[in-house]
Amino acid sequence: MISKREYGHLSDGRCITQFNISNGKMSFSAVDYGCIITEIKVPGKYGTPVDVLLGFSDISGYEADTACHNAIIGRFANRIGNAEFSIDGRSYKLDKNDGQNCLHGGFVRYEKMIWDSELFETEDESGVIFTRLSPDGEQGFPGNLKISIRYSLNSRNEIHLEYKAETDRATPVNITNHAYFNLSGRGTILDEFLELRCNSYLETDDSLIPTGRICPVEGTPFDFLNQKQIGKDINRLGTIGYDHCFVTEAFDSKRIVTAAVLKDTSTEITLTVSTDQAGIQVYTGNYLDGIIGKNNIRHDRYDGICFESECFPDSPNRDGFTDCILRPGQIYSSNTVWKFDFPV
Repeated sequence: MISKREYGHLSDGRCITQFNISNGKMSFSAVDYGCIITEIKVPGKYGTPVDVLLGFSDISGYEADTACHNAIIGRFANRIGNAEFSIDGRSYKLDKNDGQNCLHGGFVRYEKMIWDSELFETEDESGVIFTRLSPDGEQGFPGNLKISIRYSLNSRNEIHLEYKAETDRATPVNITNHAYFNLSGRGTILDEFLELRCNSYLETDDSLIPTGRICPVEGTPFDFLNQKQIGKDINRLGTIGYDHCFVTEAFDSKRIVTAAVLKDTSTEITLTVSTDQAGIQVYTGNYLDGIIGKNNIRHDRYDGICFESECFPDSPNRDGFTDCILRPGQIYSSNTVWKFDFPV
């Protein structure tokens, strides 16, 4: 079942449309502002619906938001060191919006743009496709980039996120969704159980830029090879929460693999994240303090967890990391699946 409705107006008067997708058991909604997924409703224990995403009750909240709630991120998600990179001997300067680094594309964010949209429905799935042309020079990146963002829900309770792009000049591309999950709907995520099928992670410096070392997780606070509560080792990190890129099995296989499994014992909802991307940035909402979200509920630190499937951060500047340069004639493709299991 698919439908759409007027969601509200931005401060400049532009109208935003919300698209609602249901398979009769669960549903999700998204808007054409930033390709934001505004809610995912899943039946929890005793069939009680749970919205498993943090977020806001109306468009004004997302317009004012600075934490990328459930939005599409690009042209290059995550960080680029010193806010610069070179391609074929030419240097490009980006916004320094994260200390000396560029984070999630800089000051001009994809999440603050209105995208073209189209609903679709097939025998087994339905959803919405968002498209946009990112012009040459936007955010400091070269090339006109044609982008397609496809969200769909099938009968197996899987939300598919498919990203494609084409360019007319060589450019870095790394697109992801910054969804904040909380499988109980509110409160801390530190009690939720997490399994990461990732044997290694990227070491970073104090500004969260990779050093180039790929380190084993075994015996460290990054070891989630066997499920454990997210908060079990968080105080051993020496930093405020997790904000680290883990290396998935797709780094070697180049296929869709299971990267993360999140479980909540109170609602009995499980989320399985699969992706064909080599990296998955796990972020535990370390700077959510004081944000007022849906139904006037306050978002505090560690109230949400993000699984940002992507190529490695700072890849444009790192030999041996994932190749993130898209060239004319090539098609950028990234696929992620969020599968939900629930008791009803």
